[in-house]
Amino acid sequence: MSNASNVVVTMAVDTKKYGIRIHKALFRQLGEPRHIQLLVNPDDGVVAIQTVEKEMSGGQTHRIVEKRMQSESSYEIYSRPFIRKLLEVEPGIEDGWSYRLTGNVIPSLRVAVFSLKTLQRIDR
Repeated sequence: MSNASNVVVTMAVDTKKYGIRIHKALFRQLGEPRHIQLLVNPDDGVVAIQTVEKEMSGGQTHRIVEKRMQSESSYEIYSRPFIRKLLEVEPGIEDGWSYRLTGNVIPSLRVAVFSLKTLQRIDR
């Protein structure tokens, strides 16, 4: 991965509330996108946040609301299909808990990639 940024990024997933928390710094590294897709690749054991130019029908596209970027240090997205897919493909994830994933940004592709091997349960 010679294109990978050396900056380590994290995201958190909450299986109880179907939420994904992404730090705003990650959005800056991705070029401040207006839309993103949340992707799961079960074969490679990775999760990705991919920037897209516009909303895509039938996809897991999420519009980034500028007003919500003004507060706090993170941005929350709620996606039942994404969380359900994670629960389906990763046996280490239990329903009702929150987890942290660690990954890297590939600036040339405007994507952040998180290995499911970095999964850590967040104790409450």
